Amino acid sequence: MAKKKRLGGSLQDQLKSAGLVTDKQIKKAKKVIHRQEMRVKQGVEVDETKVAVDQALAEKQAKDRARQETLNQLAAEKALAAQIKQLIAMNKQREQGDIEYNFTEANKIKKIYVSQQNKTQLNKGYLAIVRFEDGYQLVPEQVARKIQKRLPDQQSQHVLYLYDREQDVVDDDDPYKDFQIPDDLEW
Repeated sequence: MAKKKRLGGSLQDQLKSAGLVTDKQIKKAKKVIHRQEMRVKQGVEVDETKVAVDQALAEKQAKDRARQETLNQLAAEKALAAQIKQLIAMNKQREQGDIEYNFTEANKIKKIYVSQQNKTQLNKGYLAIVRFEDGYQLVPEQVARKIQKRLPDQQSQHVLYLYDREQDVVDDDDPYKDFQIPDDLEW
């Protein structure tokens, strides 16, 4: 019976059977590969390309993370702006009137025209003046407080006037507690 030639096998076996390499050359190559592996494991010889690839990968991941973080932050700001716009649109209570109401915005005196009922509610702190699109709107105090909570560092850009009713609490030691300031003063 004739022996069947085994196809495949390792590359070394194939090269040896073809007569291209000898056993001595194979042993020498294995020894060189083993020495290189040991040097890499011991840290004597570091594969520079591998280090460069690892460093480039780490830099790319850091850039991607920073880019994704800024995109997430922009999306969150956009969503928050949409929430505030929706809060104002759903709760606006401004009635057109001919009474001028003055307030300050960025150290400048601004005015809006409101009804007598709106003016009374503004003076008592039940309504607040907020920026809405290109103008101003009146919203209930609770809505203005929600806006302030959502934007603690930018609240002065959105809530322009909100009377603090806690100022009305009279201290017992106050010598002027009997002299109240009327709500309907014009300035």
